Amino acid sequence: MARDSVTFEFNSFITRLNRSVESVLQSAVTGVHDATDDLLALSREEAPLQEGTLRATAGTEVTVEGDEVVGEVYYSVVDQSESGERFNYAIYQHELGENYKRPTTPGTRPKFLERPLKANSQRYNEMIADAVRKGL
Repeated sequence: MARDSVTFEFNSFITRLNRSVESVLQSAVTGVHDATDDLLALSREEAPLQEGTLRATAGTEVTVEGDEVVGEVYYSVVDQSESGERFNYAIYQHELGENYKRPTTPGTRPKFLERPLKANSQRYNEMIADAVRKGL
């Protein structure tokens, strides 16, 4: 009785598959960088400008945690109240809400980070997906 067989070498396949996963992950990192950079630029345009400190302390950070890519846009200013207590000025300015009656610079307003994120979230998802597709 004659037998035929087929041999498949998996090592090369697995190596290429791992490279593909790494390529997709790096492409996602690129897409998240693009999205966070765009969000930073848009939010800076809306952030209060009286002294410029708030806008100057803004930044982005993109990290990889396992197979998850995390993008962050942040503002970080600590100020001191008249009573001497330290408080997070960035959060205070962001959350002012209706108390923000007379901005010193036209076009600035509270929720300067949240508003452009909500308005552009679909576009940011598309930016990341496009970057991943390019990396395939």
